[in-house]
Amino acid sequence: MTLSRIKSIAIIILAVLTLYQTGFLWFVNITNRNFLSVYLPFLQHTPVPEGVDRLVVPWRIITNHGNGRFSAQYNHLAQADAKRYSDIILSHLLQSGTFVSAFPANYEAILSEPAFIFEYTFPMETEWFLQGFGLRSNVLNVPGLAAFRRVVVRPYYLTDSPDSPGLAQIFFLCENGYSYEFSVNLPDNTDIGVVPSYSQKPNYTFIGKFVRQGKFSFNGIYTTNPYANAHGAFFLDFVENQVAPFFNNPASIRSIGGENVWVYRDINTVVRYYETHVLEYVSYRAIDRSTPSSFLNDFVAAVQFVEADNLVINETYLAGFRKSDGQHIFYFNYVIGNMPLTMYPYPITVTVDHGTVVRYRKSAFNFHVDETISLTANADFNRIANLLDNDFKHIRLGYRMDSQDINKLYWLVDGLAFPL
Repeated sequence: MTLSRIKSIAIIILAVLTLYQTGFLWFVNITNRNFLSVYLPFLQHTPVPEGVDRLVVPWRIITNHGNGRFSAQYNHLAQADAKRYSDIILSHLLQSGTFVSAFPANYEAILSEPAFIFEYTFPMETEWFLQGFGLRSNVLNVPGLAAFRRVVVRPYYLTDSPDSPGLAQIFFLCENGYSYEFSVNLPDNTDIGVVPSYSQKPNYTFIGKFVRQGKFSFNGIYTTNPYANAHGAFFLDFVENQVAPFFNNPASIRSIGGENVWVYRDINTVVRYYETHVLEYVSYRAIDRSTPSSFLNDFVAAVQFVEADNLVINETYLAGFRKSDGQHIFYFNYVIGNMPLTMYPYPITVTVDHGTVVRYRKSAFNFHVDETISLTANADFNRIANLLDNDFKHIRLGYRMDSQDINKLYWLVDGLAFPL
């Protein structure tokens, strides 16, 4: 091969790379903007820390059955058919959707058709939402749409052919009272899968919030404490074995027994087990602060730390977070028996500093559904609404793990608890 031929090939390669870089820098939503999308579809996806997808899992999914009838799912949402189905639609939206309009939210119109509704306990920023799907896109770059609390996924089918899924409408509902409507035409042969069943019994109504109403049955729950031995007794050495996974070298643990707290420590780590059955982990390892703190990286670190604790068996959801002194503090609550299980303060709190968990505090108890206890209840929120003069913001019906009777259900309204 001659030198001139080698130079020609090198020039062609450089020209292709130049087109690649130009397309990437100037056209974020590449599939709609230039011909490179035909050859480089992977440019739509951006590397994200493993576990970021957990952030976009809502705390509950509401199914709109139509005619003012709703049902709710709290458990196993990451694997729920409604989420899998909606995620396919949302992925197409984020890549090739169209903004329709922004308007003051008209819930009567938005909820007039069957749909799946994702609800978040915090304002979900659009950039986090995109990264949770592993996508780079400017579809949601709409003035005023910075964060939202609800996503309504309303699928339409314009043909009877399963190979033509048709049009879908998506509404992002914000705390400012506005709704941002988008639409997306699903490509032919989209593997949408089986449409989730609407057969779940509708037992929720909408009064500005989704509220359970009417009579229903539920199971009791019971607690176990993995830091107690088989006979339910607590011993310094037994608890040491249970907290050993928090240490790099369990052989280096020094334990100190006290009247109200037992302390386990080595040079970098301290774990305290309090007589109130609260466990606290504190790390004193050096932290690399040479790079800016990242909310997403800190969230992933918190989730992975909780998941690594094998003595937490209940399903969790992100109940809230705040930033203090450069650290992110995440609060987690439980769900059990398809209902929230709440504790004040939160059952799990994780403090993260530049991707390192520096403090972890949790209730030692685990909760289990007791199928031998079948109970009935009659949910009537109107009584509570009248008591509060209809002045409330957050409502949920569920168990309270800090109540004397854990089998009793409570209306939890803006930090107040009212027995059912």
